[in-house]
Amino acid sequence: MDDLVALRDKVAISCNILAIDGHWDNILGHVSARIPGENAILMKPHSYGFEEIRPYHIIKVDLDGNKIEGDYERHSEVFIHTEIFKARPDVNCVIHSHPPHATAFGSLRQPLRPVSHEGSIFHDGLPLFDDTTVLIRTPELGVKVARTLGKARAVLMKNHGSTVVGESVETATLYAIFLEKACRIQLLAAAAGDPTWSSDEEAREKYDQIYTPHRLGSMWDYFVRRAKRLAID
Repeated sequence: MDDLVALRDKVAISCNILAIDGHWDNILGHVSARIPGENAILMKPHSYGFEEIRPYHIIKVDLDGNKIEGDYERHSEVFIHTEIFKARPDVNCVIHSHPPHATAFGSLRQPLRPVSHEGSIFHDGLPLFDDTTVLIRTPELGVKVARTLGKARAVLMKNHGSTVVGESVETATLYAIFLEKACRIQLLAAAAGDPTWSSDEEAREKYDQIYTPHRLGSMWDYFVRRAKRLAID
């Protein structure tokens, strides 16, 4: 299979997986992937929900935010993606969405703790972007998001949502799902009482035990099977 065709398929199935796993927000939210060897990305278009996306929907956009290929409209928040890709050569996928628990958690200005296994993914820190709560519709705001993200795996955006990155579509998709779960579990635990969490050392150890490339590959395969089983055409 052509590499670009395969990448387009991955972006589409990532959208479908996110729709099932807590990231649905009508037509909002977007996934992008860097095209190897090009100053361009593949990206979910505007006006379609995550669950509707198929490979033919995916558009091609340059790193200045201009649509250069595809039949569908570009998201206005494209600059979240383009500016992160410019700032982070190690990142090959960016996911921005509005999952309810991560959005609620981001409004609290509290650190995410490794209350659950998933929380250990973010043991090195989960920054909060609070320069603004409006949409990121300019390169200048995109630069600020990228700067706040720094070297982290994700950034919460106050009263807005979350942005998660990874070295692949598979990794970023799983981290987006696991961030939402980590926020949900910490909110549940805090609502019920005074939660405990893993130490920094144990959080690092759990991350190395659970989220190895082999395990992440198996998890991705599971989520793909699940999305295809639940898909409605």
